[in-house]
Amino acid sequence: MLLQINTFVNEIKNKKVADLKKLAKISVLVIGLLSIVLLYGVSQVSFDYDFTTFYEEGDPDTQFFDDHKIRYGSDNDFVFISLENEGSVFETDFLLQVDGFVKALNEDSLVSSAVCLTNMNDFVKTPFSRATFKVPYLTICDTCDYTQDSIRIFSRPEISQFLINKDATGLMVRVDHEPYLSKKKCDLLKQNIDDLLAEKDLSRYHYAGRAIGQSYYIDTMKFETLFFVGMSFGLVIVFLFLSFRSWWGIWLPLIIVSASMLWIIGLTGVIGEPINIMLTVLPSIIFIVAMSDVIHLVSKYLEELRLGKTNQEAVKVAYKEVGLATLLTSITTAIGFLSLLTVPLQPVKIFGIYTALGVFIAFILAYTLLPALLVLVKPPKLAQTRIVNNLWYKILHRTLSFVIRRKAAVLISFIGIVLLGSIGAFQVRSNYFLLEDLKKDNPMRIQFDYFDAEYMGLKPFELSVAVKDTNSSVLDYDILSQINLLDSFLTHDYGLTQTFSLASVLKIANRTEHAGQAKYYRFPDEKDAKQFIKTIQKIKSQNILSRMVDSTERFSRVSSTMGDIGKVETNKKNDRLYAFVKQEMDTSLVDIRLTGTGYLLDKNMGTISKNLTIGLILAILIVSILMGFLYRSVKIVLIAIVPNMLPLLLLAAILGYFGIDLKVSTAIIFTIAFGIAVDDTIHFMSKFKLELNKGKSVLYALKRTYLSTGRAIVLTSLIICSGFLLLMFSNFLGTFYIGLLISLTLVFALLADLFLLPVLILFFFGKK
Repeated sequence: MLLQINTFVNEIKNKKVADLKKLAKISVLVIGLLSIVLLYGVSQVSFDYDFTTFYEEGDPDTQFFDDHKIRYGSDNDFVFISLENEGSVFETDFLLQVDGFVKALNEDSLVSSAVCLTNMNDFVKTPFSRATFKVPYLTICDTCDYTQDSIRIFSRPEISQFLINKDATGLMVRVDHEPYLSKKKCDLLKQNIDDLLAEKDLSRYHYAGRAIGQSYYIDTMKFETLFFVGMSFGLVIVFLFLSFRSWWGIWLPLIIVSASMLWIIGLTGVIGEPINIMLTVLPSIIFIVAMSDVIHLVSKYLEELRLGKTNQEAVKVAYKEVGLATLLTSITTAIGFLSLLTVPLQPVKIFGIYTALGVFIAFILAYTLLPALLVLVKPPKLAQTRIVNNLWYKILHRTLSFVIRRKAAVLISFIGIVLLGSIGAFQVRSNYFLLEDLKKDNPMRIQFDYFDAEYMGLKPFELSVAVKDTNSSVLDYDILSQINLLDSFLTHDYGLTQTFSLASVLKIANRTEHAGQAKYYRFPDEKDAKQFIKTIQKIKSQNILSRMVDSTERFSRVSSTMGDIGKVETNKKNDRLYAFVKQEMDTSLVDIRLTGTGYLLDKNMGTISKNLTIGLILAILIVSILMGFLYRSVKIVLIAIVPNMLPLLLLAAILGYFGIDLKVSTAIIFTIAFGIAVDDTIHFMSKFKLELNKGKSVLYALKRTYLSTGRAIVLTSLIICSGFLLLMFSNFLGTFYIGLLISLTLVFALLADLFLLPVLILFFFGKK
């Protein structure tokens, strides 16, 4: 009879196992088919770098600049090329080479105009004639003496240090090209310039501009995306082998991680979302998140196998006890990334959305593909090792004993760390540079810095002058006088080398009227100003006024370029500018407003810290409410949140003590770090709560949690830190800081979980 009952029970078990395996096979098949579809999406992935997407959406200043561009065109569609000559630029052979280069550039279909001193003229009116004569700035011939030319050139403030550097070793060519060139056309323009430089034997040169920078950025982004994917796979293999010491422990988790990265990258290709500079780290982050889920689930699975469970029972127990925590960690990590939606910048929002989506994809695969493979694959031999003989067991046992014996010392140490961290956090400074993403030794950064040092700089400066009286015109003399006041302030106090404005054009016209004498480079009287305006309006071929005055004659612009001095210093200049406008100008006549690419980037990057702070607070509140709802315990919420606030404080302290500016790349680290760091705490508290529910004492529940979950926490932290440390190989400084600072933050979080968290548990729950 007993034999018949046992046989019947075994048949039922075998039937359940068969059904489970059938379901697992279906899961693998469905996921495999979806992966093939998304593999096609990977082939459709594109890359894009457009810094104008960092303009704040719906912002009045952004809308104003859009209108400004309609009036005058883009302020950033140019390339600066500095051609150098050893000794001096005033040598015939060199000037002939430059002249040929500029003429060839002007024949390029992508180039609107290429100007240099070799193809520019000065205008002079002699006392003996009312006619205006064109006088080339440079008369190039074998017998020419360039002394007088050089004297005249350096006496012209509108070209000195703009088209020639101060020591006369370099001539600059300003190339205005078609607006909003695509990546393909940027590459073509760069290639054409390179070919012409080689053809004209001009080997000493520097060049920079949006078209050059965009081409470089996108090529670097492509390389780094592939590089990080490859490095991530290598890192996965190393850590999995060290963790599980078997090929089973390598290839099975590797499938989950690979599928997670494939799905999210393929999804961007299917949807048509290009990879921007922030999304280059997406594969690394998904690798990290997927590995965290896999390590926790597989570690619990192996633990149950060591305790004598069958393969199917071990899978069920692992997902029953770790599953809820894994779901919660996926939600909290996604919340951390979704908090970036509080930032009104499109690239940051896209980054938040796709990383959050990738987190859920990793979770879905960990809950479908991973258990299916665990059911279908034979368990590893390593599972037979007794748990008490495990090295991790011994290390964690000693660490917990140390923490319990020295609770007071641990608590005092962390209080001291909080005080030191608070001091450093108050020293954090918010700043932004146009090329903040490039390291100082980066070749492209060196090119841009060269123009800051030798010429005017490349950062666009734009200012709008609007007439308040609808019956007035910017060409009225009282308005022109206000523009002249403004122009003088910009060149003498603000620090611009020269400006392109109605005032500067009238100064040139006045000098021309007086035989080109440098002392007459000054604003004319009302009678002369009106005459000059009429003369300029007749020169339709030059189209000068249309580049400074809109069709209604109610708006005018003052434009220039400046060095990339940072948001802090630029804001100081802007404050002085607005103070001057308020005190010295007649604001009843004109409305002065800064605008342009440089201004908007400085402004938007200045507000990002505030938005990210709001997002971080919101993320902490949502995570706290979610944990309170699931665990039904205020104690557990407090215990879980406190250890994860400490790493954020220490992160701020690092920024303050080491003088690292708070900007986009460093500000988003706080929300990312919190979303990831809280995961280990959730796993720890979930296991602790589970042990308490089994009727265990606080000390015993803490011990079981520490020894069981501690290993997975340490492993996942090491893997996550290593994954982020890979980002330090990036050419982009922002990506470098994301890798370094998040790794440090997660190390702080691990130490807080291993040392502070047990002390807080004992404090809140007591020894009983």
